[in-house]
Amino acid sequence: MTTTGTGGGLAESETGAPDARREIGPFITPYEIAFGEAGLENRVFPRILAEAEEHGEDPASRERFAFLSLAGDAARDMAPPEAGGEALEEYRALLFHAVNFWRFGRRLYMLEPAVARYLVEASPVLDGWQFRLPTPSLYVQLPPKLFWASIATDVPPEPVDGFFATVADCRDPLGAAYQELNLLMVLGLRRGRAGFSVIPFETEVGPGIPATWADGPGREGAKDFENILPGGEMSGLYSILTTTEALKLLARAMWYVDQNPGQVEPLAAPERRAEERPGSVPLSRIPYHRVRLSERNPRHDGATG
Repeated sequence: MTTTGTGGGLAESETGAPDARREIGPFITPYEIAFGEAGLENRVFPRILAEAEEHGEDPASRERFAFLSLAGDAARDMAPPEAGGEALEEYRALLFHAVNFWRFGRRLYMLEPAVARYLVEASPVLDGWQFRLPTPSLYVQLPPKLFWASIATDVPPEPVDGFFATVADCRDPLGAAYQELNLLMVLGLRRGRAGFSVIPFETEVGPGIPATWADGPGREGAKDFENILPGGEMSGLYSILTTTEALKLLARAMWYVDQNPGQVEPLAAPERRAEERPGSVPLSRIPYHRVRLSERNPRHDGATG
């Protein structure tokens, strides 16, 4: 896994302390960093979708998206000249999710820290719940600096910002319906870095497909999401080390959104305010859904992400 060096650098507090401005709304998303100022959603995305329609391809299918020539050209234009095959594939994955995120209305969910802690500590059982997204493509933003992950075992952990998730309707050779689920975990949005890191992965969901990652152990010899940072236990931090943990966290978040509609509040994008002082992390300009903890779910206290 390599770095996706897109967009401008971010700034943040040196201490990593919680930022009260997040009560106003979510921080700027990787989508806005990589594609907002570049104007690709107006210049390139419609052309990619037009090509998909012309050739009868489903742009929500990662495999079919790869056959679109305009998508390939756009990914190569985004990548630095020295990017190798693996890095270029990551740019394609980012573009794939970005196009579908835009196509389906840029649906953004912001998990409050109490919700994220509940999803980890309560380990809700999803037995009987069929995995589904509220829209075919979305972005889930986690509380800042609460979850940590690394792109490789020899690379220091970085804070996880969130996940892009996109599903496509498919049929197997016998005609049975299922969904292809593609995820892109985004991490490393930090001060002084021009870009961020991404980790793409995929799985299949649907009737008759056992989601073994939903309730099974996420890692060997340790508790799921167990902290790996020195002293992180004191702050109540979590880590994501395996694909199973990433899928499990997303599934629990989507289960919570589905089962607690009254705790999911659609809100307009926050207005630009004086709190966005120079050097601070800007707020997102995308309308979003704030996900709060239900009163019937116990609160799990700890550090506020």
